Amino acid sequence: MILYLIRHAKTSWNDRGLWQGNVDIPLNDEGYLQAKKLAQRFSGLSIEAIYTSPLSRSYQTAEEISKVLLQQPIVESSLRECEISLWNGLTMSETLEKYENQYKYWSMNPLATVEGVESLQNVQNRTVSVIQQISSSHRGNVIVVSHAIAIKMIICWVLGLPIPFSKNFRIENASVSALDFSDNPRLILLNDTCHLL
Repeated sequence: MILYLIRHAKTSWNDRGLWQGNVDIPLNDEGYLQAKKLAQRFSGLSIEAIYTSPLSRSYQTAEEISKVLLQQPIVESSLRECEISLWNGLTMSETLEKYENQYKYWSMNPLATVEGVESLQNVQNRTVSVIQQISSSHRGNVIVVSHAIAIKMIICWVLGLPIPFSKNFRIENASVSALDFSDNPRLILLNDTCHLL
């Protein structure tokens, strides 16, 4: 089976370069357009199930896809984004200005304990656990709509990469990555946005 990892479409906070974490920001107009283009990309494929993070931007993206595939999205809380309340609503430059030491410690140490910020190891543990459950529950192809950090943690696990290496690749809004679970999990597509062109 192929498991498609989709990052949610755009929000107003994405446009402004703000950390969102688990702040429940909905899609903006461009985001809805991106979600509709995602839906068209998958319209001709056989998809057995659609899973989504409970956050609005993820669920709304999944909902647009579900309208084409005629399947109700399944909400899975473990697909939510990393908790980063310490710097929610800040740009990266503002984060580094105010919390440079905490950010560097968190981003380089997967087990880092920073108040108001979930460790990356914890994000990987919960997302990989649910991905393994999903892959063992389905024989057909599955769509999973989630978030940038969450998807990066899954991909690092599949590739056997240390978590800090997640900074070396990007996961764009409304992008598609794909894992082949027919044998040992393999990455077969990364950050594809051709449907948005």
